[in-house]
Amino acid sequence: MTDLAATVVVFFSASIAAGRVWRFPFDDEIYTLLVIKQQSALALLTLFPARQDVHPPLSYLVFKSLKQLGLTDPEMRLCSLMMTAAASVLFQVLVLTWTAQRGRMVHSLSIRLIAVLLFGLMPLAISQGDALRWYPLFALFVALFVALYLAARNRAAQLCSGAALGLAASTNLAAAILVPPFMLYRYGLQRRFSWSFDLPYWLLVSCAAALGIYTAFWVFAHRLTAVRTQFGDGIKSIPIDALGFFGGDAIGVSHGWIVVPAVIISAIAFATELNRRQPQKPAHLLLLIIAATALMALAGFAKPRSFLYLAPIVAALLTSFFAALANKGQNGRVLVLLSLTLVAPLSAMASVNFTTHPFKRNSVIPYQSILDFIRTNETGRTFVISTDPVIAWMLGDSGRDLCVGYFLQSNRCLAPGQHFDSIFIVSGHSDKSANTTLMRRFNSVLDAVTKGRSKIATLHAGIDEDAALKTRLTGVPLDDYILKVEYYR
Repeated sequence: MTDLAATVVVFFSASIAAGRVWRFPFDDEIYTLLVIKQQSALALLTLFPARQDVHPPLSYLVFKSLKQLGLTDPEMRLCSLMMTAAASVLFQVLVLTWTAQRGRMVHSLSIRLIAVLLFGLMPLAISQGDALRWYPLFALFVALFVALYLAARNRAAQLCSGAALGLAASTNLAAAILVPPFMLYRYGLQRRFSWSFDLPYWLLVSCAAALGIYTAFWVFAHRLTAVRTQFGDGIKSIPIDALGFFGGDAIGVSHGWIVVPAVIISAIAFATELNRRQPQKPAHLLLLIIAATALMALAGFAKPRSFLYLAPIVAALLTSFFAALANKGQNGRVLVLLSLTLVAPLSAMASVNFTTHPFKRNSVIPYQSILDFIRTNETGRTFVISTDPVIAWMLGDSGRDLCVGYFLQSNRCLAPGQHFDSIFIVSGHSDKSANTTLMRRFNSVLDAVTKGRSKIATLHAGIDEDAALKTRLTGVPLDDYILKVEYYR
């Protein structure tokens, strides 16, 4: 218990030191907050998955429940952080149990400390573990699924593994990629099949996955294009996912060399866990899950934050690898390899909120500077129109004499008879920049609202020194400055 408590303390401390929890929301979190604000629980269960989203509604229902209990956004992020921490300690218990059995000995202090560092400093968990999105809840269900199946001491507890797998599917359709590895492990490597267990197990999976199955039906029947767009990055998704995962969705492309040691050492750790003489080895299930996820990357899926559930799995395999070396007396090698492995998470911690070489540009926008600029310069009735959803969200309920619009969602601000003394245009590259029709309409709106006005000041907010490199690699024109705020009177 002391080890697990230490891991939780390290993880929470590292996350908060990196600027998590008490922070501005990011774009996808704005979507979650809008959904739980606008949708009733009944709508989330019925109309919402049928018409609006490719994600099953379970995570939205959880956050809506927390909101109705009176929790603030930071308090809900603490709940997400606890889900991620729980997933971490479940895998930590598993791997320490396996390695103790393998070595037939009590773990030394050094091995226990290694586990604390690896599980407490998972880079992607630090950057995304507090998200008001589906990733933390999904990671928890995946951890419960694996832990209950591999470590349960009775049939009832092992059957609960099926419930966890089903709930993961009701959280995100990515749970489908867990099924083939599990079936290959159980029926191929373990050679275990029993109607008395498997029939109720899969029935339990199906019942718990009801929300996922319902969502999948509507998605594949009517919104399959939305799924295809998730796999549009081709072969470049592989380096994107590798850098995003090992770099915590924080280390920029020009600093990608920082994660290379962690990638190589992890690959070696995975290879050393393969054992043809022991096909039933529990680590093989973890390796199969990683392999299935790698196939997603090969298929063009380039959203590494979605792989949060893999973070404790990789930490578990690395812990097992280092424990094996330590048990062989190779302590010097362990120290060197562990130091190289920890370079990536420590660098990611420093880059989550404060870097000029970001992995994701909008993660380092100095929102407080923008809000202060608007607050300082606004006079009289003010209109703010933004291509960034966070600015629109933060100013929407400010209580001041503001009319705020996000892209073309500004009709009430543009209605006839409206007069504004101050106008602020917040603009920058976004996921809508490639939509030429929308951008043409948006620019025409800007021309209309600024006609006859004088530009008083301009604020450049956020710098991406990798912009030119990203432009060369992707062909997408990016400016060094992430956002520009123009003030008109």
